[in-house]
Amino acid sequence: MGMGHVLIMLITASLFVIPWAVVSSYSMEPTLEVGDLVIMMPPSQNCGSLLNHVAIYYSPQFGDYIVHRVIAINNAQGCTYIFKGDANPVPDPYPVPHGNVVGVVTFVIPQLGLLSLSYRTFTAALYMLGLIILVIIPAYILDK
Repeated sequence: MGMGHVLIMLITASLFVIPWAVVSSYSMEPTLEVGDLVIMMPPSQNCGSLLNHVAIYYSPQFGDYIVHRVIAINNAQGCTYIFKGDANPVPDPYPVPHGNVVGVVTFVIPQLGLLSLSYRTFTAALYMLGLIILVIIPAYILDK
């Protein structure tokens, strides 16, 4: 198997193994913009470690995942967080239990997720894979 095949397999595997999300609103500007692809890691079990970090949580009230910054922590009733979008004037309306936090943003690839906002399906992941292959493979070959 050539180096190109290994690279394609690694890219394909990473899209399905590494948790990622796409920013779909303007609430985190200028930190994150619509279409940015964010890579996340699972949150630490330490309640206080999320303060001031950008994280992704599931909101049952809105039925969606939200990417905002943790601005306060409440340990009085277990571990709950207050989130706020950097561009929003007020915090999110509901406290978020630690169990609803699905990831902490660790890496941002600007604008790479724009296609998935159009489709929001498995097809979008395939388009993104194709885009990554079209960019990385030629760059790797030209580098050699």
